Amino acid sequence: MTRSRTVALASVVGLALCGSRTAGACAVCFGDPNAQMTKGAEQGVWFLLGIMVLVQIGFGIFFMYLRRRARGFHDPVPRPGFRLVKG
Repeated sequence: MTRSRTVALASVVGLALCGSRTAGACAVCFGDPNAQMTKGAEQGVWFLLGIMVLVQIGFGIFFMYLRRRARGFHDPVPRPGFRLVKG
């Protein structure tokens, strides 16, 4: 990179950082914790956490079912055993 490009890039980055304004927050992030919007967002988070827990429990039950079935499975066809080949 040439010196002029470096100076130009530094100037643009400096102006972008110095010229930015403070972002305004919504009622959920900055407002009243007892506002309806805040309470609704909190209930949504709890609902999604509940759904996630139920899905995880479902996976656990399914894998326990597969484990139980695999333990009860007996292969009707005898398979040849492995033997060590020296050579």
